[in-house]
Amino acid sequence: MNNPVPMRALATALRGPLPALPLLTALNYLNYLDRQIVYGMLGVIGPDLSLNKYQLGLLATVNLLVFAASSMLSGPLADRFGARAVIFGAACVWTLATAASALAPSYETLLLCRALVGVGEGAYGPSANALLCTAAPEDKRGSAMATFNVGMALGGLSGLVLGALLGPAIGWRPALLLAAVPGVPLTFAILRLAGTSPVQHRTGASAWRAMLSPTFLAVLGGGILGTFGASALIVWSERLLVQERQLSHAWGAAFMLVTGLLCGAGGVVAGGWAADQMRPRHRGAYALVIGVSFILGAATGWTALHTPQPVIFLVLVAATVFFLSVYNGPAAAMVHELAPAEHAATLQGYFLFGIHLLGNAPAPAAVGWVADRSSVTAALQIPMAAFLVAGLLFLWAARRRAREVAPSQAAPRTPPLAAQPSNSPA
Repeated sequence: MNNPVPMRALATALRGPLPALPLLTALNYLNYLDRQIVYGMLGVIGPDLSLNKYQLGLLATVNLLVFAASSMLSGPLADRFGARAVIFGAACVWTLATAASALAPSYETLLLCRALVGVGEGAYGPSANALLCTAAPEDKRGSAMATFNVGMALGGLSGLVLGALLGPAIGWRPALLLAAVPGVPLTFAILRLAGTSPVQHRTGASAWRAMLSPTFLAVLGGGILGTFGASALIVWSERLLVQERQLSHAWGAAFMLVTGLLCGAGGVVAGGWAADQMRPRHRGAYALVIGVSFILGAATGWTALHTPQPVIFLVLVAATVFFLSVYNGPAAAMVHELAPAEHAATLQGYFLFGIHLLGNAPAPAAVGWVADRSSVTAALQIPMAAFLVAGLLFLWAARRRAREVAPSQAAPRTPPLAAQPSNSPA
């Protein structure tokens, strides 16, 4: 006879709460895929709707500005009502808006839909960051956030590649509908997300005091400059490789794909792991790892821009991508440890708002303006200088953090998910 006990145990497990890290990583992958797939299809969308380059650029600008505002506004909501409610609402909005984008009858409607995608995606980040940082053991927090942000790196890359492949093959509207489909089951899976209650034991600490502390301001300044540099490199790297370094479009695309997969994702994982390894010996390990990697990335990037030999140039570019991607491993964990427990999502939201509004948004146009008057090679020295200053700010923040209260002496944080009572439905 078959023993029914293992089957009952399996059924109970399948009905129980879902672990946060794999589910939120999958959602992060889809988050960035749904955003970037449009940019891979601009060459198809433009002629279909008779749009000029400025109108196509607005699809990205509006999405980004709304994303930043939504990040700032959603953090306090997650701290007050719990992360699960905000994450569920965010995923609903961006999934429905992605599907609606495919049905947009006009440019104005498409622009509105892309803005709504920004609302959902912006609200997702602070809540997911705070939930995962709170849930992870302190000695694994950097690695947990690195795993989460590998979803970002692979999702963004997948969006660009799938857009470039599917747009010409089946049309941009069917491609957007296909991109929206996985969001439906993942969104409803959020309802079974484990351990997402708001913080019950509040200390009365001020969110504004934490945000105005010199350490947080240094981290924010470093994040703004680092995001400025990364945004400029993402936008202008194709022009650098194809137009000024004379790679073919196929070889340039292949190089960016392989570099993004290996060096981009590899840097994220290495950053989280290195910070976790250093943290028992250095209280400012998160900022220290980022600071060192930014300085190394600025050095290899500047050298690449001034290297005439093609092979050495490509090797240095790959190393630069690796060093600069390290930031995405420990960045959210670094912000988390500066936040009072009851304001964890709030600080994540303000950090994301600042780096996207002041770093991400102006970078492509500013560097493009310089490139118009010189060259892309000359203009990309600006991001390298930004990375250098960002690295110095993070090193200063690490030094300040090392002088502050040790993690073991700090106020107790919410225990990991495994130790929390679940409020999920059985």
